[in-house]
Amino acid sequence: MRKEVEFLKERGKEFWERGFEDFQKKRYNLCVLDFEQAIQLWLKYLIALKTGDFPKTHYISELIEIVGEIYNTKKLKNFYKKNLLSIKEIEDAYIVSRYYPRKFTKEEAEAVIKISLKIVKILENEGKVKFI
Repeated sequence: MRKEVEFLKERGKEFWERGFEDFQKKRYNLCVLDFEQAIQLWLKYLIALKTGDFPKTHYISELIEIVGEIYNTKKLKNFYKKNLLSIKEIEDAYIVSRYYPRKFTKEEAEAVIKISLKIVKILENEGKVKFI
């Protein structure tokens, strides 16, 4: 089964790497979207490892809650509660960066990268898997 969901992990890594490339090229809208996609895919990957499938939602908050329950991780749940607004902003990037004329700034992209790094560290520790 792991082979069938491995593409989620690989695709997430592609978005992750492209996020840094887009940041360097000052494409902050794409940078934010890339990091949102990487986090979303890695959450779905962790869910699929335990359940054999993954939710079709795009909401990172829902995915974090599911991972928190499946992996019974207080660390992820607490992190989510403490960083709810930042996580919701990343989640909103999925829609905003595609369909609205809003432009993300360098500082916003840096904030997304910073919290994404923290999320990945927790996911790697709790899921016992390496993403980056």
